[in-house]
Amino acid sequence: MTFSALLKKDLSKLPFGTKKQQQAELSGIIGSIGVIEVNATNGNMTLGVKTENPAVAARYYQLIKELYGIKSKITIEKTKKFKEHRGYLISVNENEIVKRILTGLKILSYNIKGQAFFSNQVPENLKKNHTQIKVYIRGVFLGCGSVSNPEKTYHLELVGKKSSNGANQSTYLQSIKGLLDTFEIKSNLIYRKSHWVLYLKEGESVAVFLSVIGAHRGLLEMENIRIIKEMRNDVNRQVNCETANLNKTVIASYEQVGDILFIKEKLGLKNLPRNLYDIAEVRLNYPDASIKELGQCLDPPVGKSGVYHRLRKLNQLAEDLRLKV
Repeated sequence: MTFSALLKKDLSKLPFGTKKQQQAELSGIIGSIGVIEVNATNGNMTLGVKTENPAVAARYYQLIKELYGIKSKITIEKTKKFKEHRGYLISVNENEIVKRILTGLKILSYNIKGQAFFSNQVPENLKKNHTQIKVYIRGVFLGCGSVSNPEKTYHLELVGKKSSNGANQSTYLQSIKGLLDTFEIKSNLIYRKSHWVLYLKEGESVAVFLSVIGAHRGLLEMENIRIIKEMRNDVNRQVNCETANLNKTVIASYEQVGDILFIKEKLGLKNLPRNLYDIAEVRLNYPDASIKELGQCLDPPVGKSGVYHRLRKLNQLAEDLRLKV
C-alpha cells in the first residue's frame, strides 16, 4: 500500500465530529472530485463521486448517510489504470435530495431571480471557522490528493478535475491555495496534462499540511524519516569534509616531499639550517602525517604555525634552486 493510501485509510477512520464539520468534509470531497450532471430536458440533477480508494468511498458514503439519512448507490467498476484497480462510483440520483445536499453545502446557490448556479470555490461560510477550514482541506485531500513516499522525496499535490474549461479548475484550486496560505503552507499552481495541479515541494510545508488535516500518524512517520535523512546528511557532510581535508593533506605532503628530495639532490640536507633539516627529516620519515603530528615529532615540539613556516622556507628554497637549474 502506498504512503498516500495509508494516509487516506487513517484519515477515513477519524471521528466525524460535529454536523458542521461533517458538512465541511463532505463539501471538500464533492468540491474536489464530485460530478454534477443536469438533465437537459427536465433539469433534474444527479451527483456522483468516483474514487479508487475504498476507504474514501466508504467515508463519503457514511457522511451522506449521517447527514441526510439516505443510502447512496455504489457501483464498482474495474479500471485498467494502475493494474486493474477498482473504481468506486457513489451516486445520488434523486433530484430533490441532490439539490438539498448541494444547497446545504453552499455548492449550489440561487441568484435574485431564483436561478440556480454552481459555486466553483471554497464556500465563504467555511472561511470563518478555523476548524471547518481544516476539515474541508482534509476532504479535498481525500478526494484529489496524493503524497510521495517521504523516504524518496517531499511532494504533495491536489489535482483538479479534468475539464474542458481549464479556468474553472484554476479558480477552484486558487481558492484552496488561499486556505493553505492562512496556515503559511507554501504551494504552487501548475497546468499539467489537462489538469491544474496545486503542489507542495518543501518538507516543512508537507509536514504542516499533514498536521492541519489530522494525519498525525503519517506526520510522525514522515518526521522520523526526516530526522534519519538529516542525520545521514550530517554524516555524509562530515565524511566529505574529512575526505577533502585528507586529500589536501596528501597533496600537500606529496609536494613537500618532492621539494625536500630536490633540495637533497641539489644541495644536500646536511647543508640546511638545523630547524629546516629537522623538519625535512621528519617529513621524509612520516609522509602521511598531518602538520600537527609533524610538530609533535620534533624535539622540542613545535606548533602548527612553526611547522608551516619551516615548510614554506623549504618550498621557497626548492623554487630558488629550480630557477638555477
